Amino acid sequence: MSEPEQTETAKPNSFMDMIMKNLKTILIGLIVVSFAMWGVADAFTPKTRDAAAMVGKEKITLNEFDTFFRRRLREENRKQPDARLSTKEAYARGFHRAITSQLITEKLIQIDADDLGVDVNRRDALQFVEGLEVFNNVITGKLDESRLAERLAQADTRQSRKQFERDVYKALRQDQTLTSITAGIVAPLNYADQQYRFLTEKRKVKLLHLTPQTITMPDDPTDEELKSYIEEHPNAYIAPEYRRFTLLRVEISDLLRDMEASEEEIKDQFDYKIDVGRLGTEETRSITQIVTVDQQAADLVTASINAGKTIDEVVEDLGLESPVIYTDILQSAVLDPKTGEAGFAQERGIAQTVESSFGTWYSVIVTGINPGIVPDLDSQRSIISQEIKTEKARKFVYDIQDTLQDALAEGNTIEEAAKANGIPAASFDYVSRVGNTQNNDPMTGIGDAVGISTSDVILTELFTSDIGFEGDVFETENKGIAALRVDAIKESTQRQFEEIKEQALQAWRLDKTNEALGTLMDTLADRALAGESLEAILTSLDPEQAAGANIYEREILRLSRGLPNLSPQTNARLFETRVGPTIRGTGANGLDRVIGQIVEITPNTDVLTGSIADTLKEQASKGLDSDIQQAYHEAMLKAYPAQTLDGNISKVLGIVQ
Repeated sequence: MSEPEQTETAKPNSFMDMIMKNLKTILIGLIVVSFAMWGVADAFTPKTRDAAAMVGKEKITLNEFDTFFRRRLREENRKQPDARLSTKEAYARGFHRAITSQLITEKLIQIDADDLGVDVNRRDALQFVEGLEVFNNVITGKLDESRLAERLAQADTRQSRKQFERDVYKALRQDQTLTSITAGIVAPLNYADQQYRFLTEKRKVKLLHLTPQTITMPDDPTDEELKSYIEEHPNAYIAPEYRRFTLLRVEISDLLRDMEASEEEIKDQFDYKIDVGRLGTEETRSITQIVTVDQQAADLVTASINAGKTIDEVVEDLGLESPVIYTDILQSAVLDPKTGEAGFAQERGIAQTVESSFGTWYSVIVTGINPGIVPDLDSQRSIISQEIKTEKARKFVYDIQDTLQDALAEGNTIEEAAKANGIPAASFDYVSRVGNTQNNDPMTGIGDAVGISTSDVILTELFTSDIGFEGDVFETENKGIAALRVDAIKESTQRQFEEIKEQALQAWRLDKTNEALGTLMDTLADRALAGESLEAILTSLDPEQAAGANIYEREILRLSRGLPNLSPQTNARLFETRVGPTIRGTGANGLDRVIGQIVEITPNTDVLTGSIADTLKEQASKGLDSDIQQAYHEAMLKAYPAQTLDGNISKVLGIVQ
């Protein structure tokens, strides 16, 4: 439920108010520690060709990495639909390193769980899944297999039921392993107090901000100079690897037009969905049960109510206990089956004497009835027909998968296996890892057909397969099947100068701007360190330079994470520095330069009490928990060294390094 709209934003009365308002932004989670400081290296050996990383002798496969990378990227893009990231953009921001770190961590925990003999009872795993209400039938409240399948599909996880079960089992094993390491950790209150004062310290900063307008750009380079620049930065100007291939592919959507649903099948499915509660709603009732000492007393209550007295009047006149009241419930929600059956059999407003299953006598009154809603078959016909056709198409795909795999295993080519089973197969000209042709046109498909450029699964298989071999049958994103053969490979090559000239020129200008701003910042910062004020420095600049610079003062709190127009690194320096010293850094755009000084630091004097104290104490405990987990990671990595294979990762993602 959303909170009521407010016409005014109340100003916090103290730092404590601000913390309560922003509590979610300061919760301490598990500390993410850089694997570089643990000695994670990049390596490549013949044994690691299909690996994204090695943990000891254990392998994190490229397929495992790619599947997890793209699943997480889809999740992130769903959170921010207006700022979606492509694979290359995510890679440039280091998203792949976060994924690799998580997979390495999970592999380490798995290894430790194996060493310790940690296991999970399958019944416990089932109970865990049954406890997730999102998968339960809305009527029975129990695990619904069809609802589970629907939810997995809606979540776009690309997971089968077996994959989901494996993920649950793995997660429960990890939880048991980590819980045994950190159980019972509680931080003392002074830890919370220190954290509170640390977060709520107020700082006044003065900043001299330099933009590209403060520097004079040199003339553009000659073609020869630009070619030299390209040679110094070759990776940015390399054409991607292209592959030509033959593909056998069957999608459920392709089969639907050939599937039929008879009237009898539609009627049977409609009746089934009504019976199990997947269509319509069941009748609910409001029932009042008045308990009495015997049948004679119950008959008196029943007669009085049927004569026109209200329930409250009867209870008061006869000195009875407060009645049991059920409001808008299903029959199954009534604790006693006999009274529930009676309550759902009688008319509204009529009382009836009933003996319960335990021999107790009641007067049962129906005070309200909400009739069940049964939809009309005609209104559901097209939906159910489509469901039946889809299920038949899925069964066809399931049945033919093993047949095709056996044919390929027996030495048949993709074309022969396809022809023998009436399945389409086609040859495709060269495409890149992102599904573009050599003319940079995406292979998006025709009509309802899903194109190669939109199928991460097919592209991953294509760029991790060896040339000339018939590949195994695999599942596509839309629960179809496919198999492919790489027919030819065009290796990555340097692109022609005329093709990349403009791109290289823009990069050269950006580099020169960055260098000039860095030099100017260093010169001015040295003057500030020597004792010159920022105002005097700004005044000394040429008018053209001064037009691109300005001085401003701001108050910052660690709680608010600094100023949005500065880079995280620059904000961190402002919080690390004391009054007096000069800091230098970059703007949020990565290009502007900043020279800053701390003018004043004001400690917070609020007393830490109440729920905020409990919350921060819990956070401090989580911080200690995180420190222990970090030590655990370091020990595990020492025993099982990790190696990341950036070359393989960039290849499977279609990023040329």
